[in-house]
Amino acid sequence: MKRNISLITVIITLFTIVFYLGNQNFFHIEHKSVVQDGIATIDIGQLEKRSIIKLDGEWAFYPNVLIPPSREMREFEQQRAALNVPSKWNSFVEPNEEGLSVGTYHLLVEVPVEGQYGLYIRTIRQANRIFINGEEVGARGNPSPTLETFRVENADKYTVYSVSENKQLDIVIHVANYNYSKAGILFQVEFGTKSAIENHYNKKLLLDALVSIGYMIFGLIYLISYNQNRKRKEELFFGLFILLLGLYMSFINQKIFFQFMPSLGVSEQIRLQLGIIPLVAASLTYFVHAMYPEFIKKRAIIRINVLLGTVFFIYAITDPFSNNGTGAIVLLQLIYVSAIIPVVLYNLFVLFRVLMKKVEGAHYILIFLVSLCCYSILMVVKFLFDLPMNYSELLLFVLVLYSFASLLSFRANASFSKTQKLSEELYVNSQLKDEFLIKTSQELQAPLNRILNVSKSLMEGTKGPLKREQQENIISIHSDTQRLGFLVEDLLFSSNHMAGEVSVAPRAVPIAVINEVINEIQSLLSNHGPIRLISAVDDSLPAMYTDELRFKQVLYNLLYNSLQHTAEGHIEVTAEVRGEHMVIQVSDTGSGIPPQELEYIFDSFYRVKNERRGFGLGLSIAKNIVEKLNGQIDVTSIFGVGSVFTFTMPLARIDEFTDSTTDNTLHSLQLPLFYKGNEQTILVVDDDHVSIKQLADALTQSGYTFIAVDNGYDALEVLNTHKVDCMLIDYMMSGISGYELCKKVRKYHDILELPIIVLTSIMQHSDLMLSLHSGANDYLLKPIVSEDLLVRIRSLLAVRQSSIDAIEEEMNYLYAQVTPHFVYNTLNTIIALSYKDIKSTRRALYYLSTYFRAKLNVHYRNSMVSISEEIELVKAYLYIEKMRLDDRLTVIYDIDELIDIQIPALSLQPLVENAVFHGISKKKEGGTVEISIKRDGQLIRIKIDDNGVGIPNDKLQQIVGGDHSRIGLKNPLKKFKLIKSASLRLYSEEGKGTTVIILLPGDERSEHSHH
Repeated sequence: MKRNISLITVIITLFTIVFYLGNQNFFHIEHKSVVQDGIATIDIGQLEKRSIIKLDGEWAFYPNVLIPPSREMREFEQQRAALNVPSKWNSFVEPNEEGLSVGTYHLLVEVPVEGQYGLYIRTIRQANRIFINGEEVGARGNPSPTLETFRVENADKYTVYSVSENKQLDIVIHVANYNYSKAGILFQVEFGTKSAIENHYNKKLLLDALVSIGYMIFGLIYLISYNQNRKRKEELFFGLFILLLGLYMSFINQKIFFQFMPSLGVSEQIRLQLGIIPLVAASLTYFVHAMYPEFIKKRAIIRINVLLGTVFFIYAITDPFSNNGTGAIVLLQLIYVSAIIPVVLYNLFVLFRVLMKKVEGAHYILIFLVSLCCYSILMVVKFLFDLPMNYSELLLFVLVLYSFASLLSFRANASFSKTQKLSEELYVNSQLKDEFLIKTSQELQAPLNRILNVSKSLMEGTKGPLKREQQENIISIHSDTQRLGFLVEDLLFSSNHMAGEVSVAPRAVPIAVINEVINEIQSLLSNHGPIRLISAVDDSLPAMYTDELRFKQVLYNLLYNSLQHTAEGHIEVTAEVRGEHMVIQVSDTGSGIPPQELEYIFDSFYRVKNERRGFGLGLSIAKNIVEKLNGQIDVTSIFGVGSVFTFTMPLARIDEFTDSTTDNTLHSLQLPLFYKGNEQTILVVDDDHVSIKQLADALTQSGYTFIAVDNGYDALEVLNTHKVDCMLIDYMMSGISGYELCKKVRKYHDILELPIIVLTSIMQHSDLMLSLHSGANDYLLKPIVSEDLLVRIRSLLAVRQSSIDAIEEEMNYLYAQVTPHFVYNTLNTIIALSYKDIKSTRRALYYLSTYFRAKLNVHYRNSMVSISEEIELVKAYLYIEKMRLDDRLTVIYDIDELIDIQIPALSLQPLVENAVFHGISKKKEGGTVEISIKRDGQLIRIKIDDNGVGIPNDKLQQIVGGDHSRIGLKNPLKKFKLIKSASLRLYSEEGKGTTVIILLPGDERSEHSHH
């Protein structure tokens, strides 16, 4: 605290001393005046000792008259008065009818030698004109006793020069004032030789220019610094504050700014001078708030903005001083000062609170704000009492420069110390992080493997078949666990690389692998999409010495990164030989990378700002692999234009070629290729006959039946004519790609019904494969390892069989539930009928036998029957009910006899029974049941409609949600839900009836739905 008080004392003392020295003539009352009774006698000693002489003393003054220099002063001797200069003339003059006050100053200067002499005029208010030896030598405005010709100027400091005559200079000054409260020669008139006055004026001009330009340069430096990072708002507001303060300095004293803008009138100049001060005060307030936000409330900021905005509008926009009298001007001056001073005092108060909290570096801000407060007080004194502020601007500039240079130095040193400490901590934390990632990844692998094994076991049905919904959930768990496992692998790879534990197996790899990866990714993209993937790689280029698997991973990561950040345009891959290396470039027309983020783009877990996708590992892993394979990688980018990633791989030497790189002779096979093995049939689809041969050998050794084709069209034909249990599809094929073939197959066969394994050149767990998932159950990376392939096939076949067993078991359970209900109702009807009509009873027994035949057929035919058999059962049941209800039941059939599809047995009859028993029989007058089976586009539309009592809305919602116990509806609806692509709709209105609509896939689809 003592240090702060000492600083405040020193600064106030400095300003007091500077102010006193600049205005000592105003404080030395008893000094000997140069001018006595209108005459100033200058001797040679005075000129040599003091090059500038202040013409203070009693001037001859002629109030209320402007005496032309051509007339003799003695003619106005009666009006002559002695007036001390500098001082105001208020007690000597009287305003005329138009409110103008005029007067003539006269001084005779006697000089020791003939020569050129000059005057430095500081402030003569308002309009004035100077004559020396009868000649006009300078003027500011036009002093006149009439408003019509009266004109003022805002530039009040200037110099005039003249040659002495008979060692005398007869000086006459005309002065006119309109509305200033203090007028006349208010500041000292300085006299000297022409060279002395010029030097004196130029020094003042240079001093003002130095201060103004220094402020503005200082402000621009801070604005440029802020523009480079846009994070430190205090730099922005301080830069604005200093820049505006520099502009203000150029508006006052020598008014350097207005010398370059001579066209600006007095009103405009005054409005600029008064308008810029609220802006300076606002910038200062925002600066203090940015530095110490916890000490200034937003409410205070809003109030200060309103206050300063009002002041700016009144004094800078509306020009309040024009056409106002002296009293109004004084009032406006007081209002202006009263508005600005509270803002300065508030900032001083905030600073005081900062000091009380002992914030680090606050004493440097203290120097600045105390200096500013002192200067503001001097401005108020100048504004109110017209006292000059010589050298105060220079002192303020020096103190501001010192305070903020010291503050920046202090913060830089503090920041450097913190950065150094943080760097050491980060280094230790980075090592700990790497160790943590390695250990965590290793620890995660064991439970993940256990989850994968358990989920795989459940899918394969080793513990008994699961329901279909349960099996789908297990598959989802298995897939998500796989993805998590792949992420753990990436984390482990990245961490191992940092620890130097990544192993690679380089060999000679042909350049063609680049086109393999590109072509496969291209097949995943839309041909008419906004992004084009272009390969400019010549397959005749020499081989590289690299790890093929890792090289593909690098290329894929770079391509996937470009795809993620390119909305439209193209991505191009090029390759060329430079020296002993192959140089591969991946360029795109995407969003580009901001310049400030380029150096971090390859860091682990780093993502571009506002990027939400991924974990930031792809580019880091690519860099790690490239460096491990003795290559280099870098990136160039233009934000908003695109990026170019360049990496190198060493070329393979002759001795590095192995048998694996020898050319494979093309095998030409006679397709389709059939092999009869066990009951499980595998369909192989690959346009590379060499790959078909390798896969066929592996399948033959395992005893599978297989069919091999080399295009997607033949594969679809095989599916239409043969029972297939599993498919192996090459992702990159001519004609129909593997991706498109998967989509077509999935239209008719779901993921449990027909497993698909895709053979791909891209990383098997790549994000692109997962995001463009086309329905494949699993992926295998080329070249195929036979053991891995057979393990995957066995697992997927087991999952398929488990799914079939689960459906069969659930169907049988549903049939077991429905049978007693139907038999009971039917027998009661027949017994009642036997008492009335034996012939009808016999006929009813025939229809009952039809039902039992259908029931027995269900057990032999895996729970699926043709729709014609189910309709036969429905007709049998309705005949019996018709016999029982007689005229109360009306039956309407609207059935397309050409429709022949497979549906679950006993699925329509319970729905019809529900319509009759719960709908029609409950109405006294009975009703109508309509059964309609029609084609609806590619679908088969089954409708069962009745006009019975309907279902209350609350019960209808329970039935739709499956939360009800009405078996006649519940079981049939569950059966249809087991059919892929089937949909059901249930409509009912109480008192009007119920409608059940079932939409099933057409004949062609249903043919492939069950095997």
